[in-house]
Amino acid sequence: MFCNIIVTRPFDQYFTYKLKKGQIVKEGTIVRVPFGRTKNQLGMVIETMRTLPEKKEYKLKNVEYVFEEILLSKQIIRLINWISDYTLEPRGLVLKLFLINNKIFEENKIEQKNNLFKPNVVKLNNDQAIASQKIKDLLFKFYSPIVLEGVTGSGKTEVYFEIVEEVYKKNKQILIMVPEISLTPQLEKRFLERFGFNPEVWHSKISDKKRKSIWSRSYLGEPIVVIGARSSLFLPFKKLGLIIVDEEHDISYKQEDNIRYHARDIATVRAKIEKCNIILSSATPSLETQNNINKKKYKHVFLKSQFSGIELPKIELINLNENLLKKDKWISQPIIDELTSCLNKKEQALLFLNRRGYSPLSLCFECGYRYQCNQCTSWLVMHRSKKRLLCHHCGVIYPIKSDCPKCESKESIKLIGPGIERIQEELGILFPQYRIGVMSSDVANTPNKIKNIVENFENNKIDILVATQIMAKGYHFPNLSFVGVLDADAGLTGGDMRAIERTYNLLQQVSGRAGRANKRGKVLIQTYFPDQEVIQSLIKRDRKLFVQQALKDRETFNIPPFTYMTSIIISGHAKSQAESYAQKLVQHNFSSKNINILGPVEAPIFLLRGQHRYRILIKGSSRKLLNEYTKFLLKKYPLPPSLKRIIDVDPYTFM
Repeated sequence: MFCNIIVTRPFDQYFTYKLKKGQIVKEGTIVRVPFGRTKNQLGMVIETMRTLPEKKEYKLKNVEYVFEEILLSKQIIRLINWISDYTLEPRGLVLKLFLINNKIFEENKIEQKNNLFKPNVVKLNNDQAIASQKIKDLLFKFYSPIVLEGVTGSGKTEVYFEIVEEVYKKNKQILIMVPEISLTPQLEKRFLERFGFNPEVWHSKISDKKRKSIWSRSYLGEPIVVIGARSSLFLPFKKLGLIIVDEEHDISYKQEDNIRYHARDIATVRAKIEKCNIILSSATPSLETQNNINKKKYKHVFLKSQFSGIELPKIELINLNENLLKKDKWISQPIIDELTSCLNKKEQALLFLNRRGYSPLSLCFECGYRYQCNQCTSWLVMHRSKKRLLCHHCGVIYPIKSDCPKCESKESIKLIGPGIERIQEELGILFPQYRIGVMSSDVANTPNKIKNIVENFENNKIDILVATQIMAKGYHFPNLSFVGVLDADAGLTGGDMRAIERTYNLLQQVSGRAGRANKRGKVLIQTYFPDQEVIQSLIKRDRKLFVQQALKDRETFNIPPFTYMTSIIISGHAKSQAESYAQKLVQHNFSSKNINILGPVEAPIFLLRGQHRYRILIKGSSRKLLNEYTKFLLKKYPLPPSLKRIIDVDPYTFM
């Protein structure tokens, strides 16, 4: 007997192996085989044969080991093929997403867990009850996505918890996806309070033992609830009944390393293949999702008011053209006054600035020299707490020097602009008697650190929290009454087609952190462009108008969701070689009028980790046609060994 196997390597084709006596396999069986110099390569059987298809003799290797108890379902195999066809990535690498690593299959006994399911009765308000019933009426009958939209603080989590209860009662498995692991501690706590047992948490920081346990329990079909980041989507669920994509609009669902995919989009495909329900939850649904609602592809459920019944936070603008900032200060007087009032009432405040470190730019005031990374086209960010200059792209660390390395002027390096560390320092001078905390990916880079910061803020051990976008979504702090946005204009400029949408969503989300319990909150937004459409839409709370205009602009300029895009990024140490190959890709004359090729051009971050980068953008009216053309190009022009190539189907960033 022989079998064809896909191995977890960057290959799309299968490899033929010989079965040893007594080995029994079928489509989907996981095996371990010798491959190249590796003796323990994982793979999946895709077909078996009694004889080889050709008469000539093959010198075949034997299948080393058969995991008889592991058989991936036809649904998972179908999903693997779909992801590969869509992302244009080899099936071997897609398979690897589902198999994780060899440690998953180590011979260890997996203990079955019996969750003590004691759900608490939660009284929903009228809006929530109506929304919950609408979704329940669709359960197990309608398998297209259901969009649960609601203003910040409307109680979307409690609504989908009601659905979780319904599905769990039927002994089905449930996946709750979150865009960042920073959101898992508070959601895990709320889940325990609601259902009486801890959900399983899946992300890159969990132990191998925990990873194996969750993988195995998912495969065995145990009733299990998993709260997880992107990679949880590839668990081998056997009885998947519900997927919830929380904060579905969040850009963090887009994987930007290795295989580039959007977890929300793959979740909708998996739900369709598995015939299970899926809920996309957000206060600010993405324009792609909104467009699908408009086309009646998705059902839409809306919560129009806060659960508490209190009015939404009052939002006011601070025009920085009139309220001038003091020299080397970044917090305006109106925000200082509001902070004082808030703290006097023993309430908490959040200041939002989406910029890590102490200062984003260090330059010499004598000659204009700027500290720049030698490996990337980017300025170095000064981190005072760690006493270093850091490149946020490649992670290279440089020492801090006050003298200019170019003109050698003494004490000439000036720090331009603020990061959250600088805001923390300014607050320490203004409010020395209060406790000031910071939350960004620099200090909240493990689940425990995130949990500690969140719990300290929840328990009123922090009076003012200075945070980046990591704190802009999903959190509920009852005593938080004031939010100050220090730089609303960041993100409004540049060539990114999603910049406006992302800025609007971010500002709306962070504004929604204030006044979620028993008192109306207040939001002050510093801006130099008070008349900008995004800022005005936010003040007027007219999201509907913003969405209509944004979709109209997308359609006018023929960009997603009204067309399809594929980005090809070519990189190499030799600039001329990367440019030459990129030029070769666009020289082919394609006859279809439905394909438009833009580029190649130098990427905005042209030098990244020492690699020169060129971008090509291919646009088309059909995803199928676009993928066929891209595959044709890649086959016609093989990649030289000295270059790297990234295929980004439906790109979200253009850096």
